[in-house]
Amino acid sequence: MPAIVTFRKTIAPAARPLRRAFAFVGRSRRRARYLRDGIEGIAMELRLTPNAHVEILREFGASVGKDVSIHGPIHIVNAGSDFSRLSIGDRVHLGTDVLIDLAGDVTIESGATLSMRCNLVTHMDVGPGPLRDRRPRQEGPVRIGAGAYLGIGATVLHGVTIGEAATIGAHALIDRDVAPGATMLAPRARLSQAGPE
Repeated sequence: MPAIVTFRKTIAPAARPLRRAFAFVGRSRRRARYLRDGIEGIAMELRLTPNAHVEILREFGASVGKDVSIHGPIHIVNAGSDFSRLSIGDRVHLGTDVLIDLAGDVTIESGATLSMRCNLVTHMDVGPGPLRDRRPRQEGPVRIGAGAYLGIGATVLHGVTIGEAATIGAHALIDRDVAPGATMLAPRARLSQAGPE
């Protein structure tokens, strides 16, 4: 076993109480940043912290269960004044670079897995341009059922519920409800009929 691993295993148990004792320093710093930058500043903290994601989410209003694993950064947008529209159950796993749009409610039920770069999008808004009259803002909650699995880069759009134990393949775009236990896959790459030029 490399010396650094041995050192970490020896030191880690002793360091845990010290980390807990000094946790107030991080909380105080985050409170000051919230006062200065609002929830956008705290969303930036979620992108930068190596390991305090669950603590920060709880601190600013999200409901987060036990044994949740978040491999940051995590990107939260449109949160309003806090993260209270986000509910994460027990034993949920969020991979690196997951994006969560909190313009609407987002519920991730217990045992669900969102692989890296998944996107949960609760609204569609074309902005102030000429399309505004033809395409008014749409919004709806996103729910990921218990034990569901979303593959790398999957995107779930507003108003969609992913059923319990459903499987969503890598890079799939989900724009309608998925039944419990169902499997949804993105189109696979195909060899072009035209050969190389």
